[in-house]
Amino acid sequence: MILFTLFGVSWLLAGCTAPPRVLLPDEQHAIDRKDVEYPGGYELRRFATGLTAPTCEAFDADGSLLIAQGERGDEPQIWRFPRSGAAPVLVYPRKPKFPFYLARGGWRMYGPIGGMVVADGKIIVTHRDEHDQGVVTELDSAGNHTTLVAGMPAQGEYGLTDLAINPVTGDLWFGCGTYTNSGVVGIDDWAMRWVRDHPELHDVPWHDIELLGYKFQTPNPLAGLFGPADLAVTAAFQAFSQSFAIRIPGSPDGRPSGAIYSVPRHGGFPQVQGHGIHNPSGIVFNEYAQAYFTNQGMEMRGTRPIKNDPCALLRLLLDGNVWFGWPDYTADLRSVGEPLYQPPEWMISRSGYPQVRPLIDQRASGLEAPRRDALLEAAFPSLSGAGKLAFYRGPNREYRDNLIVVLSGDRTPFASGGVVLPRREGFKVVRVDLARHVTADFVRNVHDLPGSSIGHNPDLIERPFDVKFGPDGAMYILDEGRMQMKDGREHFDKGSGQIFRLVPVRPAATQGK
Repeated sequence: MILFTLFGVSWLLAGCTAPPRVLLPDEQHAIDRKDVEYPGGYELRRFATGLTAPTCEAFDADGSLLIAQGERGDEPQIWRFPRSGAAPVLVYPRKPKFPFYLARGGWRMYGPIGGMVVADGKIIVTHRDEHDQGVVTELDSAGNHTTLVAGMPAQGEYGLTDLAINPVTGDLWFGCGTYTNSGVVGIDDWAMRWVRDHPELHDVPWHDIELLGYKFQTPNPLAGLFGPADLAVTAAFQAFSQSFAIRIPGSPDGRPSGAIYSVPRHGGFPQVQGHGIHNPSGIVFNEYAQAYFTNQGMEMRGTRPIKNDPCALLRLLLDGNVWFGWPDYTADLRSVGEPLYQPPEWMISRSGYPQVRPLIDQRASGLEAPRRDALLEAAFPSLSGAGKLAFYRGPNREYRDNLIVVLSGDRTPFASGGVVLPRREGFKVVRVDLARHVTADFVRNVHDLPGSSIGHNPDLIERPFDVKFGPDGAMYILDEGRMQMKDGREHFDKGSGQIFRLVPVRPAATQGK
C-alpha cells in the first residue's frame, strides 16, 4: 500500500504521466550497427526512456543532466537526471498538479521550452506565458523565478527557440521565430489555431519596409450569411483579411518577429543581432564568441507555399544589422522567385498568382540581399528539421571544430501541403566540417526512416531534437519520440521520447609478449 501511494504521488508530480526513468546498466547495451550507423570508436546506447515531447537538454554544475519536456500550451516539466545514476527528480513544477493544482495558483510557464542553459547555478529557459508571449526566465534551486525578458512576439507559428551564452560577454542569446510560414497570414494559420486567438497579429519587420503590392486570396473561415465575404484578401506583414498598407512600419519596441536577440545575463532590453530569419531553431558559440545558428526553411503550404526551401547552418555576423532575407529568400539565401522554389501551379494559383515572387521592395526598404559567401556554412534537405547543435567534444581529432546538428525530420503531410514526398528527410544526426564545408551523417538509422516507420525496435532513432556533450565525454542525443501532425499541430505519443548516449570506447590495452 505504501509503495502504491508513493508511486501515485510521483505520478501526480509528473503531470498524470509516468515519470521518465534511467535504464538499468544491463539495459544500456551497445546498439547493433546493422540497425543504427554511428562512428567508429564509439558505442551508441539507450540511456533513458519515458519522456513526452522533450525539447532541450543542459548540464548543471555537478554534471547532472537536465531535460525539459512538454507540448505547446501545456505546462512544461524540467527533470534532473543525477550524475550518480539515481532516479530522475522533477525540478519544475515543484508542486503537484491535479487534483492539487487548484490550490497551487500563482506563476507558471507555458510550453514548449525552446532553450535551456545553466549559469551561476541557475536554470535559464525560454518559453511562453499565459498570453502566448515569449519569456526568458531564470529558476533558482529553491524554485523561485526571475523574469529576464518578457513580451516577445511568440504568439504565432513559432515561438522562442534556442538559448546560448556568449562565452566572452556572458550575454544570453536566443531565437524568435516568425508568426507565419512565408509572410502572409493564411488558412494554414487558422488550422494551427493561433490566428483564432490573436486575429490582429502578423509578422513585424525590424525597420520600416515597403511592399511590392501583392495581395493574396484565401477562403475566409469567418464567411457566412451575415459575415464577411467568402474570400479574404491578405497582404504580407498584415493581419488576416487586411491588405491596405504598402509601407509597413518597423517594430515600435525594437522586437521584430523572426530574429536572434541578445540580452544581458541578468536581464534588460533585448538587442537584435540578426533579423529576417524564419525559424532560428539552434544557436551555438565557439570559444571565440563566433555564433552559428540553424534556420528551418519555409514549407510548401498555406497562402504562399514555398517548394524545396532547405534548412541551413548560418554564421551570425556580429554587427547586429544583417538581414537574412525572409520571406523573400530561402534559408540558404537564394531568391524564392527562382524556378526551383515554385510550388505546383494548382497550389499557388488559388491565391491569385501563378508563381511565387518576392514581397519586399528591397531598394525602397534599404535592404541588401544576404551574402551567401559570408553567411552560409551548410544546407540540409528541405523539411529535414534542422534543430539544435553543438561543437564536437570528443577524442576523435578528425572531427575537431566540427558542428554536430540534429535533423528532427519532416512534418508531412502538413508541411508539404498534402503532397506525398518522394522520400522522407531528416531523422538523423549529422556532422558539419566548417573548414571544408562538408556535411556527413553521424548517427542514422540504416533505413533512413524514423524508427516507428521501420519496426518496433526501441534502439532506433525517431526524431532527434537536441544534442549535448556531457562532462563524462559522451554525446547525449535527445529524441522527441513518435509524433503526428493533427489539425496543424504536433501531437506526441506519451512516454515515447528517449535519451541516447554515444560513448567513446577505449581501445583494449596491448597484451605483453
